[in-house]
Amino acid sequence: MQNIKQVAQTYPTMGICLGHQLLALAFGADTKKLTFGHRGANQPVIDLETNQVYMTSQNHSYVVQEESLANTGFKARYLNINDRSIEGLSHTKYPIFTVQFHPEAHPGPSDSGQLFQEFIEMLQRKGREKVYA
Repeated sequence: MQNIKQVAQTYPTMGICLGHQLLALAFGADTKKLTFGHRGANQPVIDLETNQVYMTSQNHSYVVQEESLANTGFKARYLNINDRSIEGLSHTKYPIFTVQFHPEAHPGPSDSGQLFQEFIEMLQRKGREKVYA
């Protein structure tokens, strides 16, 4: 966990599915097992920053607990519309965002494919930050 946190604090990071859960755990959040996991395509997820709804592909049994996000620097960015569970996070200090769903999977909709463009833009901005002494 310490290595994951160190890498994420150093480089722009996008976590997908297990990567989402590991990043949350590395920064101090907790996960819990769902009674019934999220499986299959066409799971509706809302982006809380843009209010855009994505139809997503999912295959997971655990979710990040929202109440455990305090003092991690993470905030919920994506929520499952069906059960309001966290489907993704963004960090308030570091260029990190995560998704519990699979934007790379296309058994049906490919609504969230532009998230990779967002990550590419994060990478392009890295190193261009102003340095203050």
